[in-house]
Amino acid sequence: MVWRMAKRSRLIVIAVSIAILLSAFGLPVTAYGFQNSGQSSPGGYVKYTLDLANNTLLNGNFVNISNALTSWGIAYDPSNGCLYVTNFGSGTVTVINGKNNTVIAIIPVGPDPMGVAYDPSNGYIYVTNWYPGTVTVINGKNNTVIAIIRVGIAPEGVAYDPSNGYIYVANNGSNTVSVIDGKNNTVIATIRVGLAPGGIAYDPSNGYIYVTNLGSNTVSVINGTTVIANIPVGQGPWGIAYDPSNGYLYVADWYSDTVSVINGKNNTVIATIPVGRHPMGVAYDPSDGYIYVTNHGSGTVSVINGNISTVILTIPNTVITTIPVGKDPRGVAYDPSDGCIYVTDWFSGTVSVINGTTLIANITFGALPEGVAYDPSNGYIYVTNYGSDTVLVINGKTNTVIATIRVEAFPIGVTYDPSNGYIYVTNFLSDTVSVINGTTVIATIRVGIEPWGIAYDPSNGYIYVANEGSWTVSVINGKTNTVIATIRVEAFPIGVTYDPSNGYIYVADDGWKSVSVINGTTVIATIRVGEGPWGIAYDPSNGYIYVVNYASWTVSVINGKNNTVIATIHVGRWPMGVACDPSNGYIYVANFGSDTVSVINGTTVIANIPVGQGPEGVAYDPSNGYIYVTNFVAGTVSIIFTGVSTTSTSTSSVTTPTTSTSMRPTPSVVPTLAVVAVAVVVVLVAALLMIKHRKP
Repeated sequence: MVWRMAKRSRLIVIAVSIAILLSAFGLPVTAYGFQNSGQSSPGGYVKYTLDLANNTLLNGNFVNISNALTSWGIAYDPSNGCLYVTNFGSGTVTVINGKNNTVIAIIPVGPDPMGVAYDPSNGYIYVTNWYPGTVTVINGKNNTVIAIIRVGIAPEGVAYDPSNGYIYVANNGSNTVSVIDGKNNTVIATIRVGLAPGGIAYDPSNGYIYVTNLGSNTVSVINGTTVIANIPVGQGPWGIAYDPSNGYLYVADWYSDTVSVINGKNNTVIATIPVGRHPMGVAYDPSDGYIYVTNHGSGTVSVINGNISTVILTIPNTVITTIPVGKDPRGVAYDPSDGCIYVTDWFSGTVSVINGTTLIANITFGALPEGVAYDPSNGYIYVTNYGSDTVLVINGKTNTVIATIRVEAFPIGVTYDPSNGYIYVTNFLSDTVSVINGTTVIATIRVGIEPWGIAYDPSNGYIYVANEGSWTVSVINGKTNTVIATIRVEAFPIGVTYDPSNGYIYVADDGWKSVSVINGTTVIATIRVGEGPWGIAYDPSNGYIYVVNYASWTVSVINGKNNTVIATIHVGRWPMGVACDPSNGYIYVANFGSDTVSVINGTTVIANIPVGQGPEGVAYDPSNGYIYVTNFVAGTVSIIFTGVSTTSTSTSSVTTPTTSTSMRPTPSVVPTLAVVAVAVVVVLVAALLMIKHRKP
């Protein structure tokens, strides 16, 4: 289970990093705020944006990056009473006022922010940026970025040492710790430690820095700039925190599901405490003397009494209000101004607020929308939310969210079965398919490993599910909702579509640069396409199959009559989702890396429509003629008006957002940055292919 989730997380990290990196370099991506979508575009324009975090329908193309997710680290600034939360997916830091638990600012800090720490000597906040290998320095007085410091490869944890005024940064990719002098924000030393260092903490009783080494199952002890000891702990040490009441350090052991307790006086492990599944973050609460440990795998927080080193309570991650609670707790911090513990939830983009042993609030940023499908029986749009394990139901007449359906872990693909009126949703991490009738889950079907794409075949009434992890396609009989066959295909199948002209199912095999053609339950052909085939769709106007190749930034066009590629079309960066609009015969391709949708007529791109950040899923609603695009990073749905509308959309609740000014480099530096960005993309493509090209 761990390697599967880690694999999917790495894919998200790479894809999201590219989108944010290009945005930071000022290359042509959509800016924050209201955008002129180009109403003269022949393929249409974004008429509305549905903000999924607060169910607000906005006029035009509005990219609300404040709803971006994957919150990671958190730290408290006593000088202003604020908490700083790093948002890995959006390249930002959210500032929360601890007095009223409201978001007061969003600070752009660059790609992949992770660790965060406060330096009381200068009042600065230090944020590690994982991919670029930098540390961003924020002035807490005005919440502005004042410096960017180059450190090692993939920096994660960061801590302040008041004895010398230094900032210590754990570089996960280079097995080192960078030492920054807070007086001038320069690196004064680089210290070699164990494998994959991540967590870091300071022990004021001895003046030492403690660094967890995930890859070598040790904790390195640093005195100034010298490693004086390496302490064996549990498997996969991650987070670490110091308890001044007893002088102990608590280390979360990811793989052992334990917490190792280190006595700082002699640097030995004196106890091992069982906690929840895959513990990650650790923090100390001086108001009650408890240690709080976030359990990533079980969605809980374990509370340890440091006086007796036992777990006294486990707090379930449950909903106590109408605000959803995250499923993936990671970072944790204490706010002495109100005595509360703040826990970041990675995939749901929330911060849970704990008072003592009670969950009192959740601060919500949004969700991770991915798949989208239309149900003609009720006129609803169904959007799978990968980060919150839910499916949002949108009323196409009003473009508002009318229901939130809880499904299983990491829903991705979604399709409609007209023979029974059910919606089928693939749950990537649960290896299941949820069956929805209206707004109720009526069945859960076990399929292959890591199900992704899904499609319905009206010729036989079967549902076809692409299982990326097991290289198979599960065939579900919609009459009984049981798996009747499992078909072996090529590596990492993702996208699935049906061709009514020949009755075949087409499966995009992401790891093999191919498309498998299935007749019933038999593979009858394998077609070579571009690099990294992902989404796939059928165009009834010409009988062609369109396959988006995310790694080569192209679309392969297959003629279903002879199953050959007849054209290759260049589109935007990292194309993923694809859908056909039969009202105009156009193909709409979501370009994840360009924040655009390419419109194809036959084999020619006729328009590129700006949408939200990280577009992925695409679907057509024939009841109103709109194209719906899920923006994975932005947490929104862009609604494209194609010029053909069968019904009017209520605009009584539509909001016109305030225009914001986008931040871009000066024209003179854009060419240089563009070259750098292209080089980075090449490296990331190679990394992605290395991750994916392996057998299950």
